[in-house]
Amino acid sequence: MAASNAHENSIYPSLLPDESDNRDPYGINKHLQLNFFNVIAEPDTSAYNFAVLHEVSEKVYQYSKLGIYRLLAVLIGLPLMLCWGIIFGAYTFFMIWIVAPSRRLSQSLIAECGIHIQTISDAVVAPLYRSFGQVFSSVRINLLNQTVETTKTIQV
Repeated sequence: MAASNAHENSIYPSLLPDESDNRDPYGINKHLQLNFFNVIAEPDTSAYNFAVLHEVSEKVYQYSKLGIYRLLAVLIGLPLMLCWGIIFGAYTFFMIWIVAPSRRLSQSLIAECGIHIQTISDAVVAPLYRSFGQVFSSVRINLLNQTVETTKTIQV
């Protein structure tokens, strides 16, 4: 069977993808493990199909899945890629030419305002609070615990 499979792939090299051709190097679509043995699994010999039928089923599944995928990729995928290219191109343009400079300008303005606020605080607020601290530093509070006795009177 291995010889016929190698012979088959050499005759029709584009029908099945090459296993070494990794088109998802970052594992974005790991959840899409949809090969035949991840979808159809016969757990033990009591649920086994005929060997020939199992092989034919696998080929029908692989080629129909690949054919439908490729057909939809051409009919729908290419227009979608145009839309996604436009969207991500515009997003990249706005991030590079508008958002990043605006963010940098904001950071610069905030830093500059912080310098002025720090200067005003050092010149006005800090001496004011130091003065309040000196004024109230001589205040002493003594708390005494006294019991106050009262008598209840009834008015008639």
